[in-house]
Amino acid sequence: YGSALADIIGGPGAFRKYVQGNAGDVATKRSHLLDVFRDNVGLLVAKTWVDEKDEVRKSDALASLDAFVGMVSAADYVNAVPAFVGVADSIACLLFGEDASADGFMQYVFRIDPRLGIFYWYVGRLREQDRVDPDLALIELLIGVYALASF
Repeated sequence: YGSALADIIGGPGAFRKYVQGNAGDVATKRSHLLDVFRDNVGLLVAKTWVDEKDEVRKSDALASLDAFVGMVSAADYVNAVPAFVGVADSIACLLFGEDASADGFMQYVFRIDPRLGIFYWYVGRLREQDRVDPDLALIELLIGVYALASF
């Protein structure tokens, strides 16, 4: 199911290479995916125009991004899930001026872009879940990172 969801929100067919194959190749591909994610999200945040009063939010978003990438790089997948939710929430706030958990946000984002709506639906599920084991957390993170790296 994870590959199917990733294909819907990220792009068809390419997700499997991050979960199937020999361990060395998969690790290299995951590392590259994380680099692309960091670069794309960092560029998105840096290029987002905000009022001067919101510049702190941009700095906080970039710091959250760096912390998240550090957790994933250190294989701290369980703690990286809520950090990923925080990164996604920061992006929503900067781009749309809204809290991703606020009433009406989902309807708004689905009208803008259905794929982005599905992504934020997914983030909402991550936000609500209890603590999961590291293997499941890794798959959850890969789906989210793949989705954002693909936008």
